[in-house]
Amino acid sequence: MPVVSLEEVSKKYRIFPSTRAQLKRVLSLGKSKAEHEFWALKDVNMEVEPGTALGILGRNGAGKSTLLKIVSGVLQPTYGKVRVDGRLVALLQLGAGFNDEFTGRENVTLNGLILGIDRKEMLNRFDEIAAFADIGEFMEQPLKTYSSGMRARLGFAVAVNVKPDILLVDEALSTGDAVFKAKGIQKMRDLRDSGATILFVSHSATQVKNFCTEATLLHKGSLVARGETSEVIDYYEALVSKSATKQNGQPGPAQPSNFDLGDDEEEDLKTPDSKASALDINSTSLRHGTGEAKIQSVEVLDESGRPVDPVDPDSMLTIRAHVQYTQAVDDSAVGIVLRNRGGLDIFSTSTAVEGTPIGSRNAGERVIVDFSFRVPLKHGRYSVAAFVSRSGAKVDLDWVGVAAVFKMSRPSGRGNFAGLVDLPTQVRLEEPDRAR
Repeated sequence: MPVVSLEEVSKKYRIFPSTRAQLKRVLSLGKSKAEHEFWALKDVNMEVEPGTALGILGRNGAGKSTLLKIVSGVLQPTYGKVRVDGRLVALLQLGAGFNDEFTGRENVTLNGLILGIDRKEMLNRFDEIAAFADIGEFMEQPLKTYSSGMRARLGFAVAVNVKPDILLVDEALSTGDAVFKAKGIQKMRDLRDSGATILFVSHSATQVKNFCTEATLLHKGSLVARGETSEVIDYYEALVSKSATKQNGQPGPAQPSNFDLGDDEEEDLKTPDSKASALDINSTSLRHGTGEAKIQSVEVLDESGRPVDPVDPDSMLTIRAHVQYTQAVDDSAVGIVLRNRGGLDIFSTSTAVEGTPIGSRNAGERVIVDFSFRVPLKHGRYSVAAFVSRSGAKVDLDWVGVAAVFKMSRPSGRGNFAGLVDLPTQVRLEEPDRAR
C-alpha cells in the first residue's frame, strides 16, 4: 500500500493585478471580476510506496512547494483527495513554527509535541538533537538571537531525529555550511535506508540524482513525467537546454529559474508517459543540442556484431553509434556514458578521450563509431547516453540521454558480488605456520 496517495489534486488561487483591484472586490462584495484564476496544481495523481526517495523537479512556479504543503496538510486542495499513512515531518521552511521568544531547548520540546511525541520521549532524544544541530550554548538562548543558518540547523536536527515515517524536504539544505549539508544528506540517507519515505525538492539535479531512487517532473502545475531518476533528469535538462537555445539563440545548459518553457515544450511535455516513448531515440524529450549533428541510433552488440540483451558478465560488448552531420563541422567527438539503474555514471569515453579524431565532416555525411570493452558489471539494467560534441568546447551538437538500454545477466559459476564491478582478482594464500 502506498504511504502517500494523491488523486486528482488541484489547487487554485485568485490573482489580482493590484492591491487596489483586490480591495475593490472586497468592497463590491465579490461582484468585481478584476482577478483571474491561477492553478498552482492541476489534476495531480501520484502514489509513493514505502521506502521511496522521490525527487521532485521543476522550475520555479512549477508547483513543487505547493505539492509538499498539500501533502503535509499546511494547505488544503481546491479539490482532490490526499491520503498519508504514517508519522509525517515536513521541512518546508526550516525553523517554521518556532517561537522567537523560546530557547532552542524549549522549541525542540514544542516541536515534538506538535508532532505527537510526548515530552518524556523528546527529553530522551534531546541530546541527539543538540549534538546534530551543533549550535553549542545557543541551545539555551532565545531563538531571536539565532542567525538564519542556526535556525536551519535546529529545524533540520529536530525533523530528522524524531524517526519520521515520511519526510518532506523542500530545499532544506540550501542554507548552512558545507559540513552541515554533508551531514544532513548523510542523515537523510540513513533514514532512506532504514525504510523512511522521502519527498525531496531540490534545484540541484546532482543532489536528486545521487540521493533519490525515483524522480518526478512538474511543469506549470501538472505532473508530466515519473520514473527512474536519471531518465527524468535527462528529460528535464533536455527541456531546459531547448528553451535556453530558443531564448538566447545559443546552445547549452541554463539555470532552470532563468527562463520559461514555451508552447513547443508544452507539447513535448504531454508525450513521455510510458517507458517506451521515453526511450524512443527520435523523441525530443531526452535530447538536446545545436542540431549540427544527429545521433540516428545506438546499438548494443556482442562479439559477433549481433544485437544482444541480456549481456553475459565479462563478455566483450560493443556500443555502436550511428551519427549523421546535418551541417559542416570542422572537428567533433562522439562519446557514450553508461549509467546504472540508480542513474550513477559508471563509465564514459569518447573518440577524443581514446585518441581517435573524427576530423572535418560535411553536411549529410555519416559516421559509425564502435566502442568495444569488457563488461565486468553487476547484474541489473543499464542505460547508454550518447553524444556528439564540438572538440575542445563544451557544446553538444546532439545529446541523447537514454539512447539504448541493456541488462546484465547474473554471473554463473560464482555467487553474486557486492559493488558495481567485478574486477579480475588473483588470490594467493600463504601459511607460514604450517610451513614450519
